[in-house]
Amino acid sequence: MQRGSVLGISFTVTTRERKSPFVRLFTKTPAGVICPHFYELILSNGCPYDCAYCYLRLTFRGKKDPVLYTNRWEKVEDEIRMAGPGVFSTGELADSLAVLPPLLPRAIEYFRTQKDKYLLLTTKSCNTKLFEELSPTRQVIISFSINAPEVASKYERLAPSPFDRLNAATRLLELGWRVRVRIDPVIIEGVQHDNISIYRKICKIVGQLGVERVTVGTLRQYPGLHRFAPSAPRGGLVKAPDGRMRYSLSVRVRTYNMIAEWLGFEPALCKETYEVWEMLTWRYRGCNCTV
Repeated sequence: MQRGSVLGISFTVTTRERKSPFVRLFTKTPAGVICPHFYELILSNGCPYDCAYCYLRLTFRGKKDPVLYTNRWEKVEDEIRMAGPGVFSTGELADSLAVLPPLLPRAIEYFRTQKDKYLLLTTKSCNTKLFEELSPTRQVIISFSINAPEVASKYERLAPSPFDRLNAATRLLELGWRVRVRIDPVIIEGVQHDNISIYRKICKIVGQLGVERVTVGTLRQYPGLHRFAPSAPRGGLVKAPDGRMRYSLSVRVRTYNMIAEWLGFEPALCKETYEVWEMLTWRYRGCNCTV
């Protein structure tokens, strides 16, 4: 074990060999929700940022300290080779870059040699040094999760500020890396006051960055989250047919239309329902976890 810290708050980092598979196909999407299958590539678990709404609190039953896997790379490579073509995401059970997994450099170099397999890294961090030292490749995608500053200061206290994340994204863009942005989860507390306007400034900035894709998602959580995250936002949420707590259809549609106006284009949507897509009349062109 080793110690780490974020903004003066310490956490434990565990390093060990993984006994379970490193690669598995993501097939957990409930009926009625558009979310394509992709591969989870589990190089680490957990996240030090402690965001109040994070589903990992429920997934790991309140445990949140990072676990980094130290197996021989050849074991991981064998599993990737046996899998089909597609996107391999390291960000489903961890922040991909908040604490760098020891296996990540080998993963980047492996995917660099592939033609139909892509490595997806999803992060709220600004840990870009590794990528500044490597030549870019089309087989690796770095996706930065962004939020309105007001939401980040309240619910993402230990993560870098949204503007710092955008600066990190800009650095990688300038170096030639494939960069995406997720504005997710959009949190609209006090829906009756229409405070979605707090997202206007960040959307205007993101819309001018020139990243290859922007994906947006509104707050969604399973009811059991509050057992492990009592401070998670819940205002305005109602039980949806897919089992998650969501904002109403009308609120989500209005939110996405306003964000599209501020961005200057229609974004992709994350884990949204068929009803929302139909009400928006947007055409699906892929999302954060697709090529």
